Order: sequence, then C-alpha cells, then structure tokens
Amino acid sequence: MGPIIAAIIIVAGIAGIFNFMVVPALDTKSREVPAELDDGGEHEAEGSHGDSHTSQGEMKVPFELDEAILVNIQGENNVVLSAKVGFLLKTTAHDDTGVTLMEEHLAKFKSMLIAAARGYLVELDENDLNVPEKVHRDRLKTRLNTVFNRVRGYDHELGKLLKDDPVEEVFLPNFTHQ
Repeated sequence: MGPIIAAIIIVAGIAGIFNFMVVPALDTKSREVPAELDDGGEHEAEGSHGDSHTSQGEMKVPFELDEAILVNIQGENNVVLSAKVGFLLKTTAHDDTGVTLMEEHLAKFKSMLIAAARGYLVELDENDLNVPEKVHRDRLKTRLNTVFNRVRGYDHELGKLLKDDPVEEVFLPNFTHQ
C-alpha cells in the first residue's frame, strides 16, 4: 500500500509541475514585456536607408541552394555524391523587407555559390567520404565566405546588407553517396 501511495504522490507532483510550468509556456497568446523590464525605447528599425548600420545587433537568415548538387567522386568505385547545401547568413537587415531585398540581390549570384560548393565537392575522393561531416561543413563555409566577400564587392547594396564573412554555419541536410 505504501508504494502505491508514493507513486500517486509522485504522479500528482509531476502533473502539478506540468500544469504550472509547461502549459503556460505552450500558451499561444501574445506575450508582453513586463513594465519593470521595458526600457521604454522603440525596438523596430526606422526603415530609412541610413539606419541599417546603426542597429542593435545582427539578424541570422537561413539560405538554401535550390537543388541538390550531384558529383562523381574520384576513386575506383564510381561513387556519386548528392549534397544539398544550406547556410545561415549574418545580415544587417532587421525586417522582412531587408531580408527580401537581400534575397533578391543574392539571386543574381546564386550560380557563383553553387559553383563554389560544386567545386569543393568535385575535389573529394572516396577516402574523404569517411571524414566527419563537420569537416566538410567547415571547408564549405570557408569557400562560401570567399565567394560572398567577392560578391559584396560586385553589388554594393548587397555589401551593405551582408556582414563580413556572412556564412555563420553550413548545413548539409542531404549528404549521401552511392
């Protein structure tokens, strides 16, 4: 009888904690900053052209190359690698309008980004496929940042929207070989 009562107390305690902590966090109604924590300042960008560099921080925007890159891997087994490449960009844009503008400008240079990623993947041989994925992501990050630094020189508006070395992280959601 004692263990049953103890189990009931534990389950009731867990249910109480769930109702007290988890349910309020899952509530979808909008939340406001308490008055004692609010600094009273405006938190949205002004929207004028000169304000893009006087911001409170940087925004990180995911960007993905449209299609998976297929390459033949050097070696005896005729392995084909399929890699989908995406990355997280550091930008000075602070709203959807700035992000949309950045994406429009980047669309002009997407072929350069695809060529840089393909150039790295073509150089791989069969032994490189056994290396941890983190190594490939770091090397792709270096290559893509080099391309972005060139692109920033070609398009001055994009140069204003992107930080130096804007690729913070590379993602390889699909990195398979057969």
